[in-house]
Amino acid sequence: MRTALIAGGNGIIGRNLTDYFCNRDDWKVIVTSRSPLKYNTTANYVSLDLSNENAVFQQIDILQEVTHVFYSAYTERVDPYEQVNANQELLENLITGLEAIEAPLQRVVFIQGGKAYGAHLGIYKTPALETDPRSITPNFYYNQEDYLRERSKDKFWTWTAIRPDIVIGYTLGNPMNLSNLIAVYATLCKEEGIPFRFPGSPKAYQVLVNVTGVEVLSKGMDWASTSASTENEIFNVTNGDIFRWYQAWEKFGEFFGVEIAEPQTFSLSEYMPGKSELWQRIVEKYGLQKNSLDELVQWGFGDFIFNVEYDAILDVNKARRHGFHEMHVNSIENMIQTFQTLKEQKIIP
Repeated sequence: MRTALIAGGNGIIGRNLTDYFCNRDDWKVIVTSRSPLKYNTTANYVSLDLSNENAVFQQIDILQEVTHVFYSAYTERVDPYEQVNANQELLENLITGLEAIEAPLQRVVFIQGGKAYGAHLGIYKTPALETDPRSITPNFYYNQEDYLRERSKDKFWTWTAIRPDIVIGYTLGNPMNLSNLIAVYATLCKEEGIPFRFPGSPKAYQVLVNVTGVEVLSKGMDWASTSASTENEIFNVTNGDIFRWYQAWEKFGEFFGVEIAEPQTFSLSEYMPGKSELWQRIVEKYGLQKNSLDELVQWGFGDFIFNVEYDAILDVNKARRHGFHEMHVNSIENMIQTFQTLKEQKIIP
């Protein structure tokens, strides 16, 4: 019996990975976060503040059996140098703690992403390959990767890095979530009786993009954690297809029953926070869960994603060559399925 420790349990990746492993009968599941979980689970929940170097020791009875770490913990900092230091501390405290309590660690699977290719800086080479050179530092992905490379030398455990791109799935309390953003934006437009317009640039409406659904990502992390060929390797993981936003927007409009019109570039961060009262009226009108706009959406995330004017896609053939064959999902349908979950959970009407 393997024991999974899922770090970052309240995030979109951690929450859905927890659900995935809890539906398996060959894993024991421990999920951790600094704050209480925002969902119910059959996993063994452990409150763990990884900024505390003694956090693992304080939970030694539970964590001493961990065999596999699935790491998606993250803390935000505005300054990139502070971001590196803060996120490096979290990972180091976890790994050194598990080693100190002699947990039978076998594999550490950790999340990177488009930032590893410089996606946060603007244009980057596409399709992005795992062998592409690094971008300007600081970048906490690089520091974490270098740490695990060095720390695992001559140890019984190995590591694997997974690089998804724009993770799509259901979660609450994590506002950097594109599914929530699109759904809430469409709902507000419909309520106001105005067209649901793509808010980015006309050029961004046309470029090629890809996304990673949480089901594919969970399967990919599971595969990466046990395959011998994935030891000490990096893999891009997406749904496996590519699309253009204008193709998706038409389908989104049909799903939400809202008129679409030509793109009109404006700042979501500037215009949408002022609709908080309108959102509360929608919540009351349709009997929705009582979530504020701030709890559901980070508008700046949409401003960034919807204004990328160059193709932003990852090459996923390395994972396929190594034996992962689950990347055959229709991404537009995947996003619509997530919107349907939001409706069923009474997050949107």
